[in-house]
Amino acid sequence: MSERREGFRNMCRMHLGYLHLGIAALVVLSFVILIPLTIGALFDIPQPAILALISATLIFQALAVAAGIGFGIDPVVAIILTTSVAVGVMIAILQICDLFSESSSRVAGWLDRIAKRTERYDFLHHYGVIMLIPIIWIPGIALYGSPIIAWIFQWKEIPAIICMVTGWLMASALVAAGALGVISILS
Repeated sequence: MSERREGFRNMCRMHLGYLHLGIAALVVLSFVILIPLTIGALFDIPQPAILALISATLIFQALAVAAGIGFGIDPVVAIILTTSVAVGVMIAILQICDLFSESSSRVAGWLDRIAKRTERYDFLHHYGVIMLIPIIWIPGIALYGSPIIAWIFQWKEIPAIICMVTGWLMASALVAAGALGVISILS
């Protein structure tokens, strides 16, 4: 009887994992595609320009704001669109990392060893998440590395995403100001 019960529990865990994965995929696709297309429709921005900006964001990260301005998109709208894509990428990376830790005892053990080594640094657990604001500015780490750093240190997802988005908005605003400055010099 206990074997049947254990089998049922394993089956339920597996189905809950699929449900969790499906919900995460829906959220990510909403932030990466649906929200930008909806905002683009509200501001009468052609869909090819929105799709190009989404692609540019995935490749060039915060620098994509300059591409959006080059496409004729208002700088504030370009920042909003790239931020939506960035949030989707952050959520996707955090969910993928969680999936790895749940399915691999090796990864879970590695995270436990990191937690044991860092537990004596109390400030890291309280204020370390704030480090994500400047980390997202670092080329090569930026959008794809910051969520992994947040996951490795096991910071809470919502504060981590808020700090990453804050850094992203600052970087995007700086890029937009630079792009507008270059455009004003050239015209």
